[in-house]
Amino acid sequence: MSQICTVTLCSRTARALCHCCQQNVCVIHLNEHNNFPNSRVHPFMDMIQSLNNRIQSIDISKIVDNYREKLQQWRVDSHRKIDEYFEQKDQELVRLFTEKIDEERDEITQVEIKLKKLIHERETNHDDIYELSIMIDYLERQIKTIEENFIDLRIRSLTLDNNLINIRGINEEVYDLSILSSVYRTIHRPDGSYHAFACNDRILLIHQAPNLCFINQELLIFSQIPWRYERIYDMCWSIALRCFILLTPKNVILLNEINMSLEKIKNLEKQKWLSCTCSDKYLFLSTNEWGSSIMKIDLLSSKKFDQQWQSKVCNKDESIDVLRYHKEKLALLIKNNSQSTTRMELRSSETLISLWSLTLDVIWNPNRPYHCNSFIGEDWLISDYESGRLLHITKTGKINSIMPYNTIPYANTLFGTHVLAVSTEDGVNFHNLNYRKTYTIGVL
Repeated sequence: MSQICTVTLCSRTARALCHCCQQNVCVIHLNEHNNFPNSRVHPFMDMIQSLNNRIQSIDISKIVDNYREKLQQWRVDSHRKIDEYFEQKDQELVRLFTEKIDEERDEITQVEIKLKKLIHERETNHDDIYELSIMIDYLERQIKTIEENFIDLRIRSLTLDNNLINIRGINEEVYDLSILSSVYRTIHRPDGSYHAFACNDRILLIHQAPNLCFINQELLIFSQIPWRYERIYDMCWSIALRCFILLTPKNVILLNEINMSLEKIKNLEKQKWLSCTCSDKYLFLSTNEWGSSIMKIDLLSSKKFDQQWQSKVCNKDESIDVLRYHKEKLALLIKNNSQSTTRMELRSSETLISLWSLTLDVIWNPNRPYHCNSFIGEDWLISDYESGRLLHITKTGKINSIMPYNTIPYANTLFGTHVLAVSTEDGVNFHNLNYRKTYTIGVL
């Protein structure tokens, strides 16, 4: 039995199924449906032409001149500081010569007084002659030194730090998780593998039971050793020590990047730790307890793992799930047991002063910690294992986007600048990040 076209007020017989709208339509409306997308192309041509005209009309010289004024002011200020420094050193030269000449003039005056006395009294003996000869010879040498090489002037060439001026092109396009590529590679892990992982710019460290494995940028395992300690709670990379740091319920362990040797840190065994992160100089550890605190350890201290300070950042009914360092800031995920909530906080790594706080819409689970990591720019990415999502948080503490994940995500990290690694129940997934990186150019 024939069907009627589904378009309102049309009584013609349906001749085809439109794949765009999944409706049965007549020939006339099928042609209209077919022509409709084509008709929408022309306005895009007008828009792209308009954009092309705008980019062509940009006066680069005019825009650059606005920034050149700042560079010019920096140059003027720098010249002034150099001139002031020169004047200071020039005055030091004059002062040193003046003081030295005054000193020798006093010596000469004393010799003149002695000579006049001897001439007046006419009682000069051989000892006086010898003493006068010595004094005059000394004064002659002192004056010759003043005339030739009294000043030791050492001048080093002025060295400019490349970071004195940073010119950064800002990519205003905010990354949207919806454009995250599909998984292009997975490293599977057997049951009993721990979800924590960490990386530097060349190596990704994972636990693939029963081994710790180093993965290169080609995503191939190139080195591994058996892991015979307890459960791994967290990992991080230390640029100061050139090694990975691993946390277990009882130990803080160093993993050497070169030979994969393991070393327990004995003077950190008394505490129960849950999370770790490193800056260029410090190691930050959070305690595994309600009322969590953060310990900051100087990794460059002559006394290895010298404790700097330990600070309470939680109430008695709160605990820190994870802490992560990025660009002088610490990100914390904190559970509140009384309110059954989880929040994210960003704090200064130097003072621990809170910069912002965001309560997260996640399912309450007091037994398993949530994880986050630094993301593109100064943003953050949270792995929501309870709801199977990735939460993109901006550097100002706003939710940028939320993306459902096709399996349970437990942790994430950027491996290089364009690869996102996600630790899941079965393994580690790798995604390409399609974005244009913000760049920084050092200018002398």
